[in-house]
Amino acid sequence: MAAFIIGGLDAAGWLLIYAGTFFSQSDPATKGLDNFAGLAVTVVFLLTGVPALALAWRNRAPRLALALSLGFPTGFVLLFAVAVAAFA
Repeated sequence: MAAFIIGGLDAAGWLLIYAGTFFSQSDPATKGLDNFAGLAVTVVFLLTGVPALALAWRNRAPRLALALSLGFPTGFVLLFAVAVAAFA
């Protein structure tokens, strides 16, 4: 049950980030970076959040589902830290 709840929060977080990056009215010079960030977060969600939700929905491998659902926020934080370090 926890994996399903966290997976739902992952999906909501991904949707907010997706909308913020792909539909932002940012400067045209940085629009490519916004799109790349949105694509990177989408890939992380597809690799962690979607399988976690599928496993939780089918009540299969609850530990793996929980680990995968926690993988999205972890991956997002790591991507953000790399971006901050790269542009600092």
